[in-house]
Amino acid sequence: MKNINCLFKVQLSILFLLTSWNCSDTPIQSNLDHSNLQIDTVTIFDMVGKNYTVSPNLGSNERLYLGKKNDIEIPISFIKMPLANYAQPNYWAYLNDTSITVDSLRFVLFSNDSLLNEERSPSLFFSPDSQFDENTSTYLDYENYSLTSWLDIGKPNVIIGIDSLTFFTKTEIIWDIDTLIESLSDTLDSNLVRTFAIKLDNSDSTSFIEIFSEEASQGENDPQIIMYYRKTSTTVTDTTIIDTTDIKIYSTGDLSIFHPNITNSNEENILALGNGRGLRTFFQIPSITDSIPNGSLIRNADLSFHMTSNTNAENYNLILDPITQDTSLIDSTIVYSIDPFNTIGYPYRVSGYQDSNRVVFPIKNILQNMIMGNENNFGFKIVSDEKNEPFHTILLSKHNDVNRPRLEIVYVYD
Repeated sequence: MKNINCLFKVQLSILFLLTSWNCSDTPIQSNLDHSNLQIDTVTIFDMVGKNYTVSPNLGSNERLYLGKKNDIEIPISFIKMPLANYAQPNYWAYLNDTSITVDSLRFVLFSNDSLLNEERSPSLFFSPDSQFDENTSTYLDYENYSLTSWLDIGKPNVIIGIDSLTFFTKTEIIWDIDTLIESLSDTLDSNLVRTFAIKLDNSDSTSFIEIFSEEASQGENDPQIIMYYRKTSTTVTDTTIIDTTDIKIYSTGDLSIFHPNITNSNEENILALGNGRGLRTFFQIPSITDSIPNGSLIRNADLSFHMTSNTNAENYNLILDPITQDTSLIDSTIVYSIDPFNTIGYPYRVSGYQDSNRVVFPIKNILQNMIMGNENNFGFKIVSDEKNEPFHTILLSKHNDVNRPRLEIVYVYD
């Protein structure tokens, strides 16, 4: 009973101490003279970090891109229309319905570029058997890829939209695809692929355009095919022709192929992160658990990196995740088709926040579990959030004596 009471008193002391920290706006000078509990801090600078590169896939981005920006090339973008057994209702069957007369088919994209015109616009191509994967396809799958076997539909009409107050609304990019009615109307083959591609002229090496992807809206601005048609209704005594109406068939997947023109992603003093270049970072803190007494209770643990002066991280989110395997075989000089690191994820995956010129990651939870022996210390990786602007690269100092990375820990121990 005496041992139980002592343990109970220690637990109450820790609870009181933590409660005081959480509820007080000013420091409380706790007198621990009659307790074995101690509060201490430690700052760790001993870290090893490297850049590595994964071929960029931005299938979840809210834009499709074409052209060149910040030395990143996007030679082609793909758009997938639904299969016959996917569309509900199956509007492709309208093309074979004898009671329906299709007046025209239009392939339509939308942009927020008010300066877009026919000269700067892309050409449209169609293929009934070419496939891509929105979640996994990258430029490694399309090295020296050619559209010569695709049907070249040509240039679009471009309509700049304005409202009643003459303010710009959006730009419509419209192709006449009446020549595809027969190709699109095959509903017997339920796996018929209806894939489109857009591409700028090879001679235009300076243009860059953005187009809304299917992730940008709930349908209104999605890539789409508009079918204008008339329907004939026949009874025993009468035949009625309904005036031309239209239906919209929305895309089911789209992807821009990013070619990052990678040179050297492993500069000695810089950690670089950016989606368009596929740049990611992994690092280790070998002494992370040796610096803290066994059984310590972590009150706070902030891992922070200094952002270089030419880095603008406003509205730019970085994500840290603990790694689950040995990193010694990772090669920083090659481009991986998929990320070689497996991670723990929830609940230890955290987003960084900006504090002045540093980005800070709170790693209290994972550090506590490392000390308790519940998790191994294989290191961490940092990636750019998939929603970040893909043409921007964040640079973090790695070995700068003044601005080097640091881990600041506040802990309680017995």
